[in-house]
Amino acid sequence: MRVLIIYSNHHGDNFNSHLLDRVKAAVSTNGNEFIVRDLYQMNFDPVLRTRDFEMISQGNPPPDIKKEQELIKWADILLFIYPIWWGGMPAILKGYIDRIFSWGFAYKSNGNGPFPLLTDKKAILMNSFGQTRAEYEAGMFSAMDRVNSEGVFGFSGIEVMNQLYFPSIHSVTEETLENYYGEAEKLMLNLDFARA
Repeated sequence: MRVLIIYSNHHGDNFNSHLLDRVKAAVSTNGNEFIVRDLYQMNFDPVLRTRDFEMISQGNPPPDIKKEQELIKWADILLFIYPIWWGGMPAILKGYIDRIFSWGFAYKSNGNGPFPLLTDKKAILMNSFGQTRAEYEAGMFSAMDRVNSEGVFGFSGIEVMNQLYFPSIHSVTEETLENYYGEAEKLMLNLDFARA
């Protein structure tokens, strides 16, 4: 399996960075390939500009967009690792989706409305956040699941296979953190589930 890891966290030494290290090791254990796109380290420009629209509509997207689209084409699985901010993804990741998941690449229109073009891709999402699990179980989990599975990735035909949530990230014990890492590792060690 080929895994494109799209990582969105500005801190260099925290839960998400350690999670990324653990996930990379797990993915490569069974001979799977991976590429990491660290959006902050890349200094990725998240702003979708008029010029981008013009070039995309002419079938000639800007080079930075084209490069990411080629990597998405290469991948079987898109793994997104990011903290939840204000009930959603960081702006840099939202901008990545705005720019990269463009018309003609991620979706098209046939006169009867849009239709998806990335139906051969699957996604896994791993999200950390500061609130407790109980606070999010009141409706936030179901809202985020629906936005991601239907509104963001589903719109392009990408099936969200798993969305792992890691709550209370700043206050849990080291044992709980280790359990979080273990949950992520177990998932990535068993990527064959995505072949079905």
